Amino acid sequence: MLSPIELLGVIDDIKRVAESAPPEDSVHGSEDEDQTENNFEPRDYDIDALHADDARDKVFVAILKALVARHNKPSSPKELANCIMKNEFTILGY
Repeated sequence: MLSPIELLGVIDDIKRVAESAPPEDSVHGSEDEDQTENNFEPRDYDIDALHADDARDKVFVAILKALVARHNKPSSPKELANCIMKNEFTILGY
């Protein structure tokens, strides 16, 4: 289990990704996006509620970072994997 300090480090890292994410308009035109378009309005998220057991999993944290970078837009696994690899959130495929 992560210590409280390590958990805060993971949460701060996810917040840093959110702050550095491109504007939402540029996310819609990304090359890794599926061709289907929906009009879903993403819900707000509370990253401070991240549990220490979840923060331990590097792939789960990378998925969270990808969702934050995509402004919590519904995404296919392929879109998330492309975002994770493009931004080097973690190494996939081991």
